[in-house]
Amino acid sequence: MLEPVLNDPQLRATKFVLLHGGAVAYTRETAFLLTKPNVYADLSEQTWLESPHRLSEVLRYWLEWYPEKILYGTDLYPGSAGFDWEEIGWQTNDTARRALAIALTGMMQDGEITRSRASQIARMVLRGNAIKLYGWSEKP
Repeated sequence: MLEPVLNDPQLRATKFVLLHGGAVAYTRETAFLLTKPNVYADLSEQTWLESPHRLSEVLRYWLEWYPEKILYGTDLYPGSAGFDWEEIGWQTNDTARRALAIALTGMMQDGEITRSRASQIARMVLRGNAIKLYGWSEKP
């Protein structure tokens, strides 16, 4: 139901970030929406809901088509005092990074990308894509 908004000529300059990347049931639909020139996806929330292996499958599917449109995220925020924010932050970060590593390793093993390209994609997803999308400056 997003397509009319995403296709609206008056909104063509608007950049849309699909938070949570369609987690969990709509990740394939998210991949289709990435074909739009102004649509991006972040992987947040999936780091809570998916195992690294399952998330790697989603990431690989997205990365094979649009590595420049995928954004890292954990959806972490401080909750109540008893929420164990630090531990959950570590876990979601670990899940995201492991899933990305599994996806990129599989793409290398299948001859789809080189090790150099895998490193480049990892930097893009973890940092570079957000810097470019949001117009942030690189810090040395």
